[in-house]
Amino acid sequence: MLLIIFSLKSAAQTPPDLLNTLFPLGDKIQGGNFTGTVWVTPLLPADSTLNASIGNVVFEPKARSKWHKHPGGQTLLALDGMGYYQEKGKPVQILRKGDVARCPPDVEHWHGASHDHWFVQLAITPEHPKGRVIWLHEVGEEVYLAGIAKQREVQGNLLDLGNRHQHIVAIASFTTKGDLEKLKNALNAGLDANLTVNELKETLVHLYAYCGFPRSIQGLNTLMAVLEARKAKGIADEVGKTASLIPDDFSKYESGKKVLEALTGQPQVTPPKSGYGAFSPEMDVFLKEHLFADIFGRDVLSYQDREVATITALVNLGGVEPMMKSHMGIALNLGMTEAQLNNLLSIIEANIGAKEADAGRKGLAEVLESKKK
Repeated sequence: MLLIIFSLKSAAQTPPDLLNTLFPLGDKIQGGNFTGTVWVTPLLPADSTLNASIGNVVFEPKARSKWHKHPGGQTLLALDGMGYYQEKGKPVQILRKGDVARCPPDVEHWHGASHDHWFVQLAITPEHPKGRVIWLHEVGEEVYLAGIAKQREVQGNLLDLGNRHQHIVAIASFTTKGDLEKLKNALNAGLDANLTVNELKETLVHLYAYCGFPRSIQGLNTLMAVLEARKAKGIADEVGKTASLIPDDFSKYESGKKVLEALTGQPQVTPPKSGYGAFSPEMDVFLKEHLFADIFGRDVLSYQDREVATITALVNLGGVEPMMKSHMGIALNLGMTEAQLNNLLSIIEANIGAKEADAGRKGLAEVLESKKK
């Protein structure tokens, strides 16, 4: 999953507010064991109980470490932006928000920011009798350029929606519009593309929160008919995973609150002090307990899967621009790109029409503009 936050014309500046640094910036370092500028924050020193230190490092674009090795190994957690990681003799890896890199003991490697994005990492480094780190030589420009080439390859592959999401867009579009004949074809195409029965069923169930029970139930009835017809032809479709069991001590409201915070990247004030949630506390409870706990909390589909279906439904419904833009913002927070959302709208235009797609494009432009402020 590619996370493109922003591009910068000048690297010589402090990290922008949009970057999720989580921790204080710490000490600014230029030169020494790094090329470019980095900020290092020691978070937890090693002690007799936890024999490892933890530090937060923010790299400006193009900044990177020297080649080095850790006698006790090291684990890197990518917190935001985009970075490069490479072990000696292996291809460079692209690190994005949520990625984890494990470097074995005594393996030469380097890591840092991509050429056009900041990068934030959490480094966990065990103590060792030989020391925590052994610094070597600088990363040559030719080596770093290989990272740029790899990034462009990855970006090129992810400019469009993935195959499964393209099918979800079509299924959500025809379900929302109630076009059951075209939905039948879309469901068959989804199954042929190896989406499981439970993934399609979950998509249709999810949609009832946005286009209502009647459309959702008609969609489920259509899926049942499609599966019966395929079974009669000898086609055995994969059923797929079911949702995980809910623990006994599960608090729906608190769980829904946490899911909403993960989706938006923003803390949730509860109970709400203003807006519809304050005017109608019941609606706040229903949304958190049912929509975000009961529905979004089911792990048959990922949050991205659900946002693709949600945005598609809202674009096709029309007249719900604030909700549509809110979910576009969530999709961007989850790592979807502007190009992918435009591709989603192009699929809607091809399947449904330009009116719906153009309204979606207008909303997306407003969301992107607001993120610049």
